[in-house]
Amino acid sequence: MESVSDGVESIDLQILSLLSQRFGLAAEAGGATAASDDQRKMQLSLIRRRAFELGIPVALVTDFWDRLMDASEAIQAQRSNRAIND
Repeated sequence: MESVSDGVESIDLQILSLLSQRFGLAAEAGGATAASDDQRKMQLSLIRRRAFELGIPVALVTDFWDRLMDASEAIQAQRSNRAIND
């Protein structure tokens, strides 16, 4: 059972690392990559389809991705506002 727990912990750390990288890219991009409503809907549709194909909870993944995109946009806006004020 310990190896399963270690495996889950390892994956969790990888997820955190990937989120850190994603938010870092969002910060670098500033407001340059904000998605339109249509683009966002298309991205979420692709994510839902992929989650379904992978057999993971579609609603959970969709909610997570929607929040992830909100957070990325907030980081981009924050970076853009700093650039304007500097």
